[in-house]
Amino acid sequence: MTTLKITVPETAEPVGEIEVYEDPPEEAKDLVESGSVEHALAIPDKIRALVVTDQASLNVALAYRMDIKAFRMRVNEEFDKGIHQAYEHHRHLTAQKRKYTDRLDEADKINNPKIATYLDEQDRIRYEAQRAAQLAKEKIEREAQEAADKAQALIEKGRVKEADKVVERAAERIEQIQVAAPVVPEKTYAAGTTLREDWTFEITNVELIPRKFLVPDLTMIRRYGQNMKHQAVVPGVRFYTVKSVMSRSR
Repeated sequence: MTTLKITVPETAEPVGEIEVYEDPPEEAKDLVESGSVEHALAIPDKIRALVVTDQASLNVALAYRMDIKAFRMRVNEEFDKGIHQAYEHHRHLTAQKRKYTDRLDEADKINNPKIATYLDEQDRIRYEAQRAAQLAKEKIEREAQEAADKAQALIEKGRVKEADKVVERAAERIEQIQVAAPVVPEKTYAAGTTLREDWTFEITNVELIPRKFLVPDLTMIRRYGQNMKHQAVVPGVRFYTVKSVMSRSR
């Protein structure tokens, strides 16, 4: 057995020394040295070759079962104490850790929504500006094309001065559109932070939910089958028994 010393902040409660068991623990050395471990590990292979066909082979299987039960009790005796000690230390350290992590989680829950709200608002403003700028661009293209077509038609008729005026008026309207078009802001920069979008839901009317989105109540079906046994009948469900061996206490 080795000893591990853990240092925690002065504000935390003292945790003392923690016993860390290596493989195998000192308390289990006699278990290993006795050869019982190898015997136990070999049991599955021996049983795999066993075929129960008569009383004699059944007695062998029952003997194996008792052997397994006895060895399981011995393993529990050797290891459970150390496991319990390790669990108690784990629970103590976890409680100490949560004194800090719970407060940090609380700080995140307060701070993160503020960041998310701001970033979401900036994204909305940027999207609306991009949309308005695109509409302005499309309108400019239409104005320019209409003016060009109209001016060309006038030139073909020899009405050059009128064509020039059409182009001049179109240029003035295009300039006005360009001035009124919003400037698309740069994307808000937040170092090491991204705005994640998670879709969630709430059920407003369970009766309208399509069947493919419904999950059977497995607990209720299992309880119903256990109570009704051979008389259990549920459309779409097949009830059957799974038998296992139980040992009587002596």
